[in-house]
Amino acid sequence: MSDDAAFAQLLDMGIPGGRAKAALQRSKGDVMSAAERVFAGEFDDIPSDDEGEEGADLARAGTGNLNGKRLHDADKASGSSSGSRQRRKSTSLVEDDVINGSDDDGISEDGDGFDIGFEEDGDRLLSDPYAGEFFSKDRVEKIVQPVEKERFAEVPLLSDHKIDSVKGGKTRVKLLGRGEWMSGCPEGNEQSYLFQLYSMLEEGQVACPSGCGQSFARNKEQFFALFPDFASYLAYITNNIRARCPKCQHVVCLACGERAGTVTMLNGTAHNQNRLGNWKGISDGSNFVNGDLLHCPNIQGVILGVGLHMIERTFSDEIAVIGSKQASSKAPPSKKIKTSLAAQSKILVGPHDDDDDFDSDYDNRGSGATGSKGTGYAGRATEDRSGQLEAEKAQAVADEKIRALLSHVSIYLPNLHREGGARSSDLLVHPTALAHLRRRSSFVNDLLRNDSLFDMSQRGGLYRALFDWLEIVSGHEALASMLAMPQMRPAKTEHLPNEPGSVLVTYEGSSSPRELLENCVIQAQAALKGLQGIVQEEEAQEVTEEDLRMSKNEVAVIERAKADHAKKDENVLLREFCQRIISSAETIDKSLMETKGKSFVKRMQEQLPRLPGAGVLVKDSGSRGVTDETVIKIYEEWAGRARFQYCDLTTPSESSKKTAYKHAYSGLLQSIDGLDLPKRSLAIAKELAVLTTSLPVAWHSTIFLRVDEARVDAIKAMIIGPEGTPYENGCFVFDIFLPSDYNRVCPQVKSMTTNGGQYRYNPNLYADGKVCLSLLGTWQGPGWISGQSTLLQVLISIQSLILCEEPYLNEPGWSGRGGSTESKAYSANVRRMVMVDAMANNIKSPPHPFENDIKTHFRLKAKSLREQIIKWKALDDGKAIEPDRMSFSLSGNRSNSSDKMTFDKAAAEVRKLLDDLEAKQEEN
Repeated sequence: MSDDAAFAQLLDMGIPGGRAKAALQRSKGDVMSAAERVFAGEFDDIPSDDEGEEGADLARAGTGNLNGKRLHDADKASGSSSGSRQRRKSTSLVEDDVINGSDDDGISEDGDGFDIGFEEDGDRLLSDPYAGEFFSKDRVEKIVQPVEKERFAEVPLLSDHKIDSVKGGKTRVKLLGRGEWMSGCPEGNEQSYLFQLYSMLEEGQVACPSGCGQSFARNKEQFFALFPDFASYLAYITNNIRARCPKCQHVVCLACGERAGTVTMLNGTAHNQNRLGNWKGISDGSNFVNGDLLHCPNIQGVILGVGLHMIERTFSDEIAVIGSKQASSKAPPSKKIKTSLAAQSKILVGPHDDDDDFDSDYDNRGSGATGSKGTGYAGRATEDRSGQLEAEKAQAVADEKIRALLSHVSIYLPNLHREGGARSSDLLVHPTALAHLRRRSSFVNDLLRNDSLFDMSQRGGLYRALFDWLEIVSGHEALASMLAMPQMRPAKTEHLPNEPGSVLVTYEGSSSPRELLENCVIQAQAALKGLQGIVQEEEAQEVTEEDLRMSKNEVAVIERAKADHAKKDENVLLREFCQRIISSAETIDKSLMETKGKSFVKRMQEQLPRLPGAGVLVKDSGSRGVTDETVIKIYEEWAGRARFQYCDLTTPSESSKKTAYKHAYSGLLQSIDGLDLPKRSLAIAKELAVLTTSLPVAWHSTIFLRVDEARVDAIKAMIIGPEGTPYENGCFVFDIFLPSDYNRVCPQVKSMTTNGGQYRYNPNLYADGKVCLSLLGTWQGPGWISGQSTLLQVLISIQSLILCEEPYLNEPGWSGRGGSTESKAYSANVRRMVMVDAMANNIKSPPHPFENDIKTHFRLKAKSLREQIIKWKALDDGKAIEPDRMSFSLSGNRSNSSDKMTFDKAAAEVRKLLDDLEAKQEEN
């Protein structure tokens, strides 16, 4: 086999180019031997470039990166502690692009990742420890991890963060074991560094660097003791990492074995002048300064490892406590309920006619003791919120603990912009610190996954600390790429029968922190849109970090900030929080631009979720010649991008000077035009923030929303009929208006898919557009809860409870007749109406502003729809459409409808329209 063929074969195995080349050289061209060496981790130290061993030498010359010389001895030793690593899938396009001279943008075939290391400036390769590493969302790693017994130690007692050496008291603390220290999904060289540092600090001697012959003992209790709070740990470790040599009086750092200063006698007291020039008493733990710990990269790695462990432990413990409190509170009622009319307060979906005769017949339509029934969304007029309030208090306490931890630990993050100048550990980042930050930052993603901007703003202190953390990380060239890397997260843990002291942990790739932050940005932008036009006469200025540094009395500044904060109304607080989210994302991208280059940021941004403008089109030929799986993927990706958009709903009006709207509630919109309604705007801002990222998207049913770009209270929704129902794949449009006292009261909703006011699709969807739903106040029984219920609730209720599998049962008097002949006939009639109106009419004359969305929906689902029509034909009863079958069923007389459209005629028209859509797409 030629060298080129062997090289290509290794690349096909997913092996990075630089490693493949080096492995072939060392294996003398033997492909299988080279592959075995690579998968065994022998070449993990080589950066992913096309220069083979030469590239590895370059990386080794770089400072503070993980691509340095592999510590083979330590790695072998770590095998028994950290376990074996099995990599099932690892994708890297970086090396292939460089080797083949490709101008490709570096995006993987599955679109989950991008080139994170190679830029126009070659020097960045040396500064980025992950320049050659690529983590795909499809990557899966299985690691055997040891399960250790908890170990404890007796350490000197702490009192107010001081070592109580006078009393000689002891306290029992847990020790961070080697397994916990090394847990995660590290690369082979990360394992080596982690193992080496832990082994070095848990035992052995360190010699005085002056050469006087004195040595000092060290053990794991000095470095890995877990105290209840981080401040206590810092005080403890500060008093343990330095020792005064009795021979030469030098102060030695036990973490790195270097001189930390010289002891000088002042007024009869021993003092240490450290390398930062700070004079502090070495016997008092309360007198340490951050610089005393930041001089040493080793101790920085230890502090970050322990600090991140504390954050993770606190985060998981507090979440468990909150969860238990929420579970113990009164559970909300079931989403779907069936209840008698004797308890009408529980009936939330159902017809609500104004005809007295219609109402009087209710009690005669039930059967047995249960009487009439209905199905609906289970809201309540009054709720016991005691459990919720208790959970909120627990959440506030937990948030403060985590916020304080984040703020304290962030001081020890490598920071090139540190006040007073960067320290040695900032410039020469210890590989262990990098490994811990990459593997122990799952709390970042967990917090950013919050899909409620309002909840985030209510927990503003915690999230501001998180944004501070992200900005520090993004500002360091050795850390920045972590924010753009998909994160490896534990997905499954299995016990190994042959290894009782170990477990097999499966790690899978997930979204990067920057990707999740973009979802927050989208929500923030939507909220700001809803807050437009609100003016706060006296806005208190936010206190910046610069203010704190310049102030001579920081306490006074903080108190002033609290007082100003109390004066601000909710609108201003939400606006400031949204602006902070957006500015954090901008700061991170700016830092990435400086540290990684324009190409890197461009590729990253291309893959971030985004809120597109109107007219999202799909560049494909539809469903012909494409696998079903591919079509589903294309459809859901398109729907995810198109589900929420701003648009123009205005229309020219000659009869009025006020702006008119292509909207059922145009008159109401005009009536409150120009009014300043801040509380309403705040409620709308919160709604929009949630809707931008929370609207359900799926092949079987999606909700699309269009909001007027100037009047965010004017909304149009389109709900795709759910799979398995008589409404399947039909497009149902609703006009929504948010009144002046929203959300104290419910929105107003009108169905616009009625075939010109002729079709009644459901006992709850009238031909005149009325939507019967207790959340909307159009059906008996309480539903809308002031300040708590949401528009999303209404939309999902319509999607799941009105557009349901057996709509006949939504009529309270018929809820016990599931599967009956009448129910089947009702569904057959609905299917015919759906084909005529919700499908064919919408394709021929798609309603504004869903023109492109409707055509794209039907084009992509053309094949599926043809199969659906065949299934529906088998269920049809051969009758013609009854536009309002409810009237016929209730009166017992056939309606005088002139619409005699049969299933076959409706189906033929739909098929022809689908053919035309696909033909036009192919022409383009």
